[in-house]
Amino acid sequence: MMNAKVEDLADDVKNLEKDAKALARDAQAAAEEKANELSTKCAELFQSALAAAREVPTVAAARTKEVAATTDDYVHQNPWRAVAISAGVGLVLGVLFSRK
Repeated sequence: MMNAKVEDLADDVKNLEKDAKALARDAQAAAEEKANELSTKCAELFQSALAAAREVPTVAAARTKEVAATTDDYVHQNPWRAVAISAGVGLVLGVLFSRK
């Protein structure tokens, strides 16, 4: 009877060991899967950021041309107002820089 209990206990320990190993393998597989998913997402975000960064000079140049054209139109339509605004900005900058 005592031998049967010891054998049952030994079987339970062996089963526990198998279950623990299986659980460890499953956990490792799940962790590897999540790591791969995160790696893929990071790579996608990096590629997206690179693509956006490559577009910045083009967008900036287009926006600069747009602003320059708008400014040119305004100056041609309101030459004296543009001169007055430029003189005012120059005066303000002159006062600010002369204080240093």
